[in-house]
Amino acid sequence: MSSIEKFIAQQPLIVHSSLAQLRYLVLSEGLPPAVDRNTGRLRCNVWSVLTRCSMDGATSDYVSLMRRGPPPHSVYTKIKNDTFRTLNTDTEFVKRVPEDSITRCLSCYAWQALDSEQLVDDKDTFTLSSYVQGMNVLVAPLLYICPSEPMAYRLFRNLCHKHIPTYLDSSLTGVHNGAKLLDICVKIIDPKLSSFLADSLLTAEIYGIPSILTLSSCTRPLDQVCKLWDFMFAYGFHMNILFIVAQLVVIRAQILKSDSPMNLLRQFPEFDAEDIIRLGVGFVAKIPSNVYDLLVQHLTNPDIVIA
Repeated sequence: MSSIEKFIAQQPLIVHSSLAQLRYLVLSEGLPPAVDRNTGRLRCNVWSVLTRCSMDGATSDYVSLMRRGPPPHSVYTKIKNDTFRTLNTDTEFVKRVPEDSITRCLSCYAWQALDSEQLVDDKDTFTLSSYVQGMNVLVAPLLYICPSEPMAYRLFRNLCHKHIPTYLDSSLTGVHNGAKLLDICVKIIDPKLSSFLADSLLTAEIYGIPSILTLSSCTRPLDQVCKLWDFMFAYGFHMNILFIVAQLVVIRAQILKSDSPMNLLRQFPEFDAEDIIRLGVGFVAKIPSNVYDLLVQHLTNPDIVIA
């Protein structure tokens, strides 16, 4: 039994010192590949603890939402237009996660979002969309590693509501702010690459939206995505912006030599999570404190202004 497995088996866990220790274990030892339901369960448990996401009542809540059937046609059509495409070239994902699981999970989320909208009296109040394109890819790693749909759904709802709510409002406010921050961070970390991309009219709004919205889960391979998510669940999802910068830096030579750099950036090449995490963490020291604060805030504050 690994140190992380022993740690998770202890009670109680939800205290500051315990979370700090668990974050350190994730960083120093890492979690095993999610090759089966047992290793997936460990990762699911670790992610749940790190985000303080209780699984109490998860099954009954999920079943209650499923019994309502598909959400309204306009929403359900959008969901079904995306689910069959979800990581469909990843044979291991397709084998482990049926399309119906993705559809059910997103439908339940849509119902909950629609219920929340009805409870809001002030129409200017910040609310999450019932579905936006890309949520199918965002939920994919959770369905891949969790031992049950209700657990994946509970983690997904927690992620959307508490950690990246501005990414999922009707205007994708946080995603567009994330794109601005990505441009800023590339300019700070690699001015030459930034200048080349600008001269090629390639802003993060053009190439970076999928990676920002999905927390890099649109990039293969999925087992490396899970390792990136281990770090982000432990230390914050704002790090995704710096991990995208790291992915750019890894292929910078190819980008700078390319006559059509967008062909490279349309689908980022496969990556090694340890390399990306090492680079991304190293970038933190180069980022001015005011920009770093914006990286953290843009996930949850829709009102920040980024020049």
